Amino acid sequence: MLEHCKNPWKNKCKSGNIRLYILVKGEKLPICKKCWSRLAEKELNWGD
Repeated sequence: MLEHCKNPWKNKCKSGNIRLYILVKGEKLPICKKCWSRLAEKELNWGD
């Protein structure tokens, strides 16, 4: 089974085009190219 995007701010993304991983509250999450483009533009708090 292929890994899919687990963007914590867009839970329904199922893209398999993974570009990077982010660490959110101790969990490593795969992020797709499309979601990363959107996340990189936002001012977000990644958690403690």
